[in-house]
Amino acid sequence: MKIVKKETLYKTNYLNFVGTTFLNKNNKEDIWYSAERYNGGKTVLVAALVEGKLAVTKEFRVAIGDYEWSLPAGLVDNDELPEETAKRELKEETNLELISVKDVSPYLYNSAGMTNEVVSIVFCTAKGTIDNIGNESSEDIQCFLMDSIQIQKLMEDRSKKFSAKAYLIFRRFIENGEW
Repeated sequence: MKIVKKETLYKTNYLNFVGTTFLNKNNKEDIWYSAERYNGGKTVLVAALVEGKLAVTKEFRVAIGDYEWSLPAGLVDNDELPEETAKRELKEETNLELISVKDVSPYLYNSAGMTNEVVSIVFCTAKGTIDNIGNESSEDIQCFLMDSIQIQKLMEDRSKKFSAKAYLIFRRFIENGEW
């Protein structure tokens, strides 16, 4: 398989819709459509503990027309390190202040069949009082500090919608009392 060309079909502030012509395994030209982030696809997910509780978000997601349970997250700006993005996004979405970073994952692919988006997960501790004053007008984000019992109860409600990445971190938190 080989990429022949990429063509941007439509541009927005955050996404480009792309048609990629490629040679398939039969050496015939085919086309694949995807969405690409303008910044090379770099995003960060923040797994923040505050006094033993995990900072959990409930955010309205237009694409699913409902709320998704997840963790604070956001786009990497310019040449920011994941830790810098985590600090900024945590403050903007939750009003919490990042205290220390325990671990940072490499960039991991979310949905390679649909997008170039990658995510680095920043495991950290934070402090402060929850507030959504830093949310943009396009964001409806509520944040909760939850212990493992509260998260277990949340996950048992099959009517809730969860981020796949956050779901795995929630499971680990329930099992280990941390991420």
